[in-house]
Amino acid sequence: MFEDSYLVGSQAHQEGVELLNINVYVNYGNWYFDVDRSQLSGGLVLGYSAIEKYDWGLDLILTQAQDGFSENGFDLYRSNQIPELKGINERQFDITAGLRLSKRYGGNQLSFELLQDISSTHNGWVLSTFFSKIVPWQNWDFRTAIGINLYSNDFTDYYFGIAPDEQTIERLTYNPKGAYSLVYELHTEYPIAERWVFLAGWMSTWFSKQIYHSPIVRQNHQHKAKLGVRYVF
Repeated sequence: MFEDSYLVGSQAHQEGVELLNINVYVNYGNWYFDVDRSQLSGGLVLGYSAIEKYDWGLDLILTQAQDGFSENGFDLYRSNQIPELKGINERQFDITAGLRLSKRYGGNQLSFELLQDISSTHNGWVLSTFFSKIVPWQNWDFRTAIGINLYSNDFTDYYFGIAPDEQTIERLTYNPKGAYSLVYELHTEYPIAERWVFLAGWMSTWFSKQIYHSPIVRQNHQHKAKLGVRYVF
């Protein structure tokens, strides 16, 4: 696992090994529970399929939109404080709920999501639009996706703003308005045995100036990459 963190003072390149990375999909009637860790943009989703008609789907979903971070960066449990983040208030992860509208045709999917924070973390919203395409080639499956995320004023200010009690000589108060990010993903899978699958992925995110002008953000982009194998039960 490779991650190029956008927070000031964080290591430019972080590498790690995930020995246990479980993907789960369970459905009961119209309800489903999806934990997808093979995709770099994947996560935990609890959903209800309200409408499925003419290749269109409308789901009610519960998920997380943003990880929390603190003086220790995104690893809230690490003991080594990042000097450049010293004195900032901890940002909690959020829990969001909303609607997902999707259209499938062939190996393509177009989706729209509107999520509202229901955890009182920031009380903001996130609007996302994604287009993804699956291209099979021999025994390989390639998935590419491009999308845009729009963030409300409350979301952007909570995670990237600087309150008066966080101000230092080098970290002035900052009150950003709504922001956006652009995302590109590329994933591939290849079966290497009856139940073993090789997988690889790359995801790049570019942030608008409302985010990367924040005193706690060091760059206008973030890159993630993953290589691994998955056992299919």
